[in-house]
Amino acid sequence: MKNAIIACASANIGDFLINHWLKSLKENVNLSNIDIIILDYGLTKEQAKKLKDNRVIIKKGTKTGFPNSAKFGDIKKFLSAKDYDQVLTCDSSDIIFQSDISHLFDEDKSGFRCICENVVTLFKLIIDFEFTLSRSFNKNDLEKIKKVIKGKKIANAGFILAPCRLFRQLCVECESLIKNNSYGPDQIAINYVLYRDGFKELDPKYNFLVLLKPFPFYIKKGEFYSKNGEKIPVVHNGGWKKFFRPVKNFGYGSSFNQLKKTYSISKIFIKLLNMFRW
Repeated sequence: MKNAIIACASANIGDFLINHWLKSLKENVNLSNIDIIILDYGLTKEQAKKLKDNRVIIKKGTKTGFPNSAKFGDIKKFLSAKDYDQVLTCDSSDIIFQSDISHLFDEDKSGFRCICENVVTLFKLIIDFEFTLSRSFNKNDLEKIKKVIKGKKIANAGFILAPCRLFRQLCVECESLIKNNSYGPDQIAINYVLYRDGFKELDPKYNFLVLLKPFPFYIKKGEFYSKNGEKIPVVHNGGWKKFFRPVKNFGYGSSFNQLKKTYSISKIFIKLLNMFRW
């Protein structure tokens, strides 16, 4: 039975998706038993054609709003007509692949798998401010969500594996919970389901958040390595706002990936955030 990698994209990230995300995926990951599916939330015709030429399955998104929050209904619809074994969803605008991850589809197959962030993030702070999230969740839902994820490390929603059946259920529940497809509620809803039902924590190298630096690393000729010289399999240049994204010219190739001068400042800011716990 085949597996699936599902991501979503709009025109503004379409070129990165094709030239970096997809290129790195195809060159480093064994895709012989994996379908690649892109949910189209406004790709140009040229971008869509390039993806199809690379044997990517394109499905037109039907929901509106921020794609990562809008995607659940569309993933649910797509998976309802498919019989995949395992499903991986991941970000597509700030991730590159540097080595094979196909073995993850065959490990701990019964449940959800993802990495946890090693410091408190803004999501841990805003969850106590109902004015921020009241547009995205009903009051009763928000209260039960807060009870479940209070005090927990954030399970990063940028790279999640699960059996197809569980992924369908996750999509059904997240679509039901999220009332406004804006930036942020997808992370909250996913954390609620994962902490309520349980998940396996992956090694942080399978979603290496550069800003949070879960372990020492260095960059050589555009490639990210751990201190022991091993290529980091999945590199994630996340950071909420552009200022906090630590890598400039992020991409796949020897001419890309330089740490910003503001990287140290960003790390100090994250450490300060870490002082404010529930």
